Amino acid sequence: MKISIQSENDIHYAQVECTDFAKTLGFEELDAMKISILVSELAQNIIKYASKGFIVYSKETRHHKTGIMIEAIDKGPSIPNIEQALGDNFSTGGTLGLGLPGIKRMSDILEINSTPETGTHIKVIYWIK
Repeated sequence: MKISIQSENDIHYAQVECTDFAKTLGFEELDAMKISILVSELAQNIIKYASKGFIVYSKETRHHKTGIMIEAIDKGPSIPNIEQALGDNFSTGGTLGLGLPGIKRMSDILEINSTPETGTHIKVIYWIK
C-alpha cells in the first residue's frame, strides 16, 4: 500500500493504515504500537525535510520470518551524512535528533539510500516476534 504524505493528517492516516495491516499479519498490540511510532517518525521526517513523499508498506518474508517493510520515499534534499544522522542528538532541523537513531534501535533492519539527485529512500523491516 502506498500513502501520500503531505500534511500532519496524512501522518495519522498512515499510522492507522499501517498498524491495521500489521495486525492482519499477526503482530501483537505492543509491536503494532511500535510500528505506529516507526511510521510516525518516518512520515514526520518527510514533512520536515522534503515537504512531501510517500509511505509504502508491505508484507516481508525472509528466512522463515514474516514481518512488515515500511518505506519512506521522498525527493527532498537528501541526508548529507547518514552515519552522523544516525547518531543520537544530531539534528539539522532544530529537533532533539532522536528520530533516525530511534528508528534504527526499534527496527530489525534499516537501509537508507539518499542522494541529492534521487532524494531519500528509507526501508525499515520489523519482524513478528
